[in-house]
Amino acid sequence: MSRFSRRTCLKAASCATALSLLGGARAADKAEPRLLTVYFSWSGSSKTVAEEVQRLAGGDIVRLETVEPYPESYNDTVERSKKEREANARPALKTALPDLDKYDTIVLAHAIWSGCMPMPVRTFLDAVDLSGKRVAHVTTHGGSGLGRSHVELAQIEPEALLLEPHDVYGWHGVRNLESVGAWLKRIGLAR
Repeated sequence: MSRFSRRTCLKAASCATALSLLGGARAADKAEPRLLTVYFSWSGSSKTVAEEVQRLAGGDIVRLETVEPYPESYNDTVERSKKEREANARPALKTALPDLDKYDTIVLAHAIWSGCMPMPVRTFLDAVDLSGKRVAHVTTHGGSGLGRSHVELAQIEPEALLLEPHDVYGWHGVRNLESVGAWLKRIGLAR
């Protein structure tokens, strides 16, 4: 009889441990959102901001790269980006699109080009569906703030839950990276 009781107790303890671990995993899933940072960067400023987001908030990170790289010359890049915008072009991406089903929250980081989001970012947004996702939008710029990019994002992804956007001055390098941490805390993404 004591052997039966002992075996029953061991099984019960094993079941309780398994349920506890399962419950803990579910609690961890709910506590920390599954986060993906997607960024497009020509000069490196948006890359710096995206990497800071990942450092502070965790999650995965993906860099958007075009099949045809942009010129190294600033003026040549400006000319190409203007032509793309006028033509409403969607430059092809060589980056494989991530499986967004794995993520609850997307951080989208990019520079402001001529007051708007760069067309490669539009290529990405046209290829994915952010409906039901929380989207945190951060831009780097040389004086234009968010430009029209947040309005564009709201038009392209009307079913996404857009969080408070943020902009970082990034002309010739990011000067106030600390503001990224404060922003992430305000929107509940900082770890």
